[in-house]
Amino acid sequence: MKFFLPIVFLISLNLFARQTDTTPADTIKIISDSLSSVSKDSLASDTTGYIQADTLYPLYQKSFYPESFFTNREIINKLGYRYTGDLFSTAGFSLLKDKGLIGQQNELALYGNRVGDIGFFSDGILNNNRYTNILDLNFIQNELIDSIEILPLPRGFLYGPDNYISAVNFIEKDFLTPAPYTRIKYYEGPDGEAFFDGIFNTTLFNKLNFTFDVTNRKFDSTYTDSDFSIWQAKFKLKYFLSNKINFIGSYSLVNSELGLNGGVDVDSIAKVTDDINSILYEPFTAPVIYPALKQEVNLDKLGLRMLGSFGDFNSDLNFYYHSVKENYSGIVSKDEIKSFTWGTALRQEYSTEGIHLEVNGVFERRQSRYYYVDTLTGDQNIKSNYNVFSISPVVTMYFLDSTIVPSAFYKNTNYSGIGKSYHGIGGDFTVKLFKMIDLYFGISKFDFFGLETDVNEIGARISYKDLFANVKFYNKKNLMISYELFPDMLMPSFNMLGSSSGDLTGVSLNLNYDFWKFGFEGGFNYNSYKKDENSFTSEIKMHLNSGIFYKDILFNQNLDLKTGFVFKYYDFESDKFESASQFDFTLAGIIKKVAIVYFSWENLLDKKYFIVPYYPMRGRGIRFGIAWELFN
Repeated sequence: MKFFLPIVFLISLNLFARQTDTTPADTIKIISDSLSSVSKDSLASDTTGYIQADTLYPLYQKSFYPESFFTNREIINKLGYRYTGDLFSTAGFSLLKDKGLIGQQNELALYGNRVGDIGFFSDGILNNNRYTNILDLNFIQNELIDSIEILPLPRGFLYGPDNYISAVNFIEKDFLTPAPYTRIKYYEGPDGEAFFDGIFNTTLFNKLNFTFDVTNRKFDSTYTDSDFSIWQAKFKLKYFLSNKINFIGSYSLVNSELGLNGGVDVDSIAKVTDDINSILYEPFTAPVIYPALKQEVNLDKLGLRMLGSFGDFNSDLNFYYHSVKENYSGIVSKDEIKSFTWGTALRQEYSTEGIHLEVNGVFERRQSRYYYVDTLTGDQNIKSNYNVFSISPVVTMYFLDSTIVPSAFYKNTNYSGIGKSYHGIGGDFTVKLFKMIDLYFGISKFDFFGLETDVNEIGARISYKDLFANVKFYNKKNLMISYELFPDMLMPSFNMLGSSSGDLTGVSLNLNYDFWKFGFEGGFNYNSYKKDENSFTSEIKMHLNSGIFYKDILFNQNLDLKTGFVFKYYDFESDKFESASQFDFTLAGIIKKVAIVYFSWENLLDKKYFIVPYYPMRGRGIRFGIAWELFN
């Protein structure tokens, strides 16, 4: 607190005294071409005094599908988020299964599907650990995200080397500024929680743009073995060869240390008292399952991308290398996982009047090693080496001035060296009515690691003046009961993430409405699971995330304010667990479009509850921070 307040004061003085920079710009114009599908960060695209007649036009990364659900940076800037997992709160069909302790491997559920069912991409490249098949969202740098794309359920399997039931694409910031640009964000919260992020962007030698981002988060222990620390960094160079070809080189790294205590050991509590809650919510006395288990993760990612625009043809070619090393200490088995991936991905598009053709191809070489100590047989060293090749064509047609847009798609994935081949096929179409109603219908059938799966989705989106509504009905059915892992691929015995979810039917609703200076934002999701399949699990069948906000632009257009109360409610599938709720107060204010002040008062009523058994949620606490941008 003593460190933070002087910084806020000095920055505030600087912001209100700031003059607009008019330094002549380089020869690269800040504008997107047909490859751009998302707006650039509004706080970093001020082009005042920045016009050149002879310019280059940068090419930008495309989204997978224009009818996906998007959360853009303008919305993100006003969310009081901790980390990347919190950014999905805007989607009614999403649920973050928060374990309460900062830095833990929280599960994100989309359309009722668990974390093992979801493919996470960054600019079209798969992020999931190729061995464990999951991604810890703590490893995604949230300040680099420009927008988040969540694909409709029938298209979840379509992209990347593997077939997933749901898919998310993080589209990173790719922007130019008229002068060297720096953005710094800092926040702190209870129990030693702190966050720092710094971004630097500048143009070098007229045709070369450089971006650097470094992030640090940390949290002190409350419950035994719950400390967390992570360092992340990313370097990116973008070379503008011409208006038709751009090259992007990037390197990112992650170093994370986490206490994996496995939650509170309620069986031990039950031996000494019938009132489990009397000890469950006491951090200093509650026993945990793993009092000494530590996880250390090191990630390295290297990528080279070429973006090309040649008339009706658009190309996106990638070469990449991913290295993941996980070490677990404090247990007898001393598990260690190493995974290495070499890959190339090509996305080729052709557009002409009334038709759009797209072909996605991915090839990966995968190597992994799982080492552990068996108490009976001693050291065990399991290796896996194989290649993956997938290809997925998509045909889209446009009728009646794009009022009706049907698509058909297919995917084939082959795992050489393992002798497995998976297929998927599907189709969807959208109908646009009165320029304010979009209807979506989609269906697909595919193999999900040997599990034949049918999915379908029907949705309607309404956008009219101050009203936005998005409703979805969806269904997933597994046609086989066996879930097939690759040969010799074992999971650590302490793995605390769920496996694939079963059959389900669900409905979700997003509803936003602004009236005068107030706004209502709500998300609702209900999932009905196959009878008896989840009777002893912790699946949440219904959740609600809604808020009432005051929104206005104050102080002579200098402060864009959003503040209000948020209510969250969770109802479990099993009667074994009680429903839970939480009230929060949140405030976000954008000052002169160059700084953001955050304040959150969480769990106002200090409710004692959990979303994931038995990980108690955080009690009442205050978190605050600031982000600001500097030029020159």
